[in-house]
Amino acid sequence: MDSSDDLDELHREILRELSQGRCTPSYLSELTGESRQLISQRLRDLVMAGYVKKIHKGLYELSEDPRDD
Repeated sequence: MDSSDDLDELHREILRELSQGRCTPSYLSELTGESRQLISQRLRDLVMAGYVKKIHKGLYELSEDPRDD
C-alpha cells in the first residue's frame, strides 16, 4: 500500500470504526460482515502503512487517518 489511494472500501470502513475508538478483529468482523481472517489481513495492511497501531494482542487503534489527505 503506497498511498491512501490504495485503500479499498474495507480498509476505509475499518479506519472509520477505529476513528471511533479501539477495536478487535472480531468486533470489526461483526460490524462489517466480513470474515475475521479478511479483517486481520486488512489490519496488517494498515499497520504496515503506519495508519493503525497494534497496541495489545488483538487490539488496534488509529495512529494516522489517511482519509484526511
